Amino acid sequence: MNEPNATKPATASSDHPDPTKKNGCFRAVVVVKVLALLVLTFPFCAFIVAFGSIAPGLQVICLLVGELGVLALVLRWATRRRWFGWIGVALLLGALATTSGHALWRWWTHDRFDAVPETGSVQWWRYHPFEDGNLLPRCDAPEEFRFRDGVPRLCAAYALYPIEAAAVQALATKESYKASDQRGRGISLEGSDMLFDQLAEDPLWKCDAVFGLKPSPEQEERAKELGLDLHFTPVSRDAFVFFVHADNPATNLTTGQIRAIYSGRAKTWREAGVAFDERLMPFQRNKNSGSQTALERLMGDEPVLPPIEEDRLGGMGDIFRDVADYRNRRGAIGFSFRYYATELVAAGKIRLLSIDGIAPTVENIRSGAYPFLEDAYLVTDGAPTGDVARLAAFLVSTPGRRLVEDVGYVAPTTQRPDADESHAESAEN
Repeated sequence: MNEPNATKPATASSDHPDPTKKNGCFRAVVVVKVLALLVLTFPFCAFIVAFGSIAPGLQVICLLVGELGVLALVLRWATRRRWFGWIGVALLLGALATTSGHALWRWWTHDRFDAVPETGSVQWWRYHPFEDGNLLPRCDAPEEFRFRDGVPRLCAAYALYPIEAAAVQALATKESYKASDQRGRGISLEGSDMLFDQLAEDPLWKCDAVFGLKPSPEQEERAKELGLDLHFTPVSRDAFVFFVHADNPATNLTTGQIRAIYSGRAKTWREAGVAFDERLMPFQRNKNSGSQTALERLMGDEPVLPPIEEDRLGGMGDIFRDVADYRNRRGAIGFSFRYYATELVAAGKIRLLSIDGIAPTVENIRSGAYPFLEDAYLVTDGAPTGDVARLAAFLVSTPGRRLVEDVGYVAPTTQRPDADESHAESAEN
């Protein structure tokens, strides 16, 4: 008699896989795919960020759109729904095309033109004191002018940094300079609009003296508010120059023509009296910068037209409007100082203009024939004392003036006959 079939215990079979293992494998595959996708899209995101510095208004938008595209591709792989994939690809390509298109448009309309570079493009290390191979002239300063208490804390406007650095190299030793620099007391450079505030900073950080041009009326009021008694020692003289594209036929402008251009009364070069059929693009600098203050002094009582502006990206990603940098388009005109435009930067294909028939040459600056001259000063809060007084005495002395000329500037042609004695007396006190 056959025995009834016994019930067999359930055993695992390949026909019925463990669902926990299946889910685990699925999740692992998804994680690997997500990581692979992030790795593959990293160059894309880096590309967006890089072009975002050129097109700041699109940076955040394109990054968000690109990340949404990445998320859509992840959902495509996770849900196996193709339409997520099409959306992801469309978003990624749209962000890429928008950013690239804007970058190409900006290059075509703006960046392809030669520029007078801003301070960030100057190789300042070539002017640092005691650096091997720097461009500073050597000077054996007389012992009575040399620093005795380390190096004073000094700051210079960008265009005057070579004078500051050359004087420190002449009056300090390499060891004292390095020691002061390590203590945060070394020399520095700053925009003219913030320069005089350095004399009234926190006592631990304030400067003993700054190198700058004559302050604007607003800066003079600011100095009074801060309780500063500005004292000026002339150290150099330079030409305030105007320049145009090399293809511009203008070689000379009168003072009246300059005022017509920068007041806005002349809209085209032909209206300004130049046989050139291009619209005027008069570039300016930021308020209270040295060159902008020089322009305002030149204009006298005539108001300056609003400057050309463009979008900029701030340190926290905020977009703001700022004065546009000079771009050497055919209708452009800009201004600066002779030393900065010809010595510190590669100025591009520009032509410096004569003013009232006088060219901005070193000879015309030295003789005073060029009409727009600006003196630079060593500025202190009150009369200089100690090592700063020795620095001031050196700069107005014969070897100091020679050093200023060797750097490439023009030493002032006039000085008080008792300048050396008065500064030397302050140094002793």
